[in-house]
Amino acid sequence: MEKLTFSGGCLCGAIRYSSEDAPIRCVICHCDDCRKHSGAPCLSFVHFRKGAFNWINSEPRRYRSSRYAERGFCPQCGSTVSMHEEVLEDRVQIAIGSLDNPSCVSPQDHVWTSSKISWFEINDDLPRFEKSSSAVPSTA
Repeated sequence: MEKLTFSGGCLCGAIRYSSEDAPIRCVICHCDDCRKHSGAPCLSFVHFRKGAFNWINSEPRRYRSSRYAERGFCPQCGSTVSMHEEVLEDRVQIAIGSLDNPSCVSPQDHVWTSSKISWFEINDDLPRFEKSSSAVPSTA
């Protein structure tokens, strides 16, 4: 059986990454910071184990968006690429939209639904959490 490689990068190609490990988890976040960072009603992240994840040509520039987290973006094209939470320092959280094949991952839950935009309808049966998911620790 051929091993699946997860790869992706920013819009201009200055940032590229890959992982041969399967994702740890995948989440859709509705918090205010994710909306501001992405310009979208919500932002989806796939979590990869840090030890099996590789930045290929350069890492994203980071912006400290809170006391506990930094958000990664391409300094050339501005693409949203990653999230780095101190409490989850064993992993890299990658914006699903930056994957070459975003269909290869499936979200497991919705978090921060208490901040969801009122007109945004969630039309799936995934678990919903008003704040952080019980699946991982968070201080966000």
